[in-house]
Amino acid sequence: MYVSIISTIVVRLFLSWLLGIVFGMGVIGIALAMVSDWIVRAVIFLWRQKSGKWKNFQMI
Repeated sequence: MYVSIISTIVVRLFLSWLLGIVFGMGVIGIALAMVSDWIVRAVIFLWRQKSGKWKNFQMI
């Protein structure tokens, strides 16, 4: 959940502003920012899964 929130704020919003407004790409820039956000999340989740750290989590 933290990864999703942080990547949305950092990657999606920053790249949407950068590509959409600064570079003048408009809606296409925003769509590219969304895809970039998904790619960053996928890389982080794959890295966590391969590390095996998620197996050590205990609820109680």
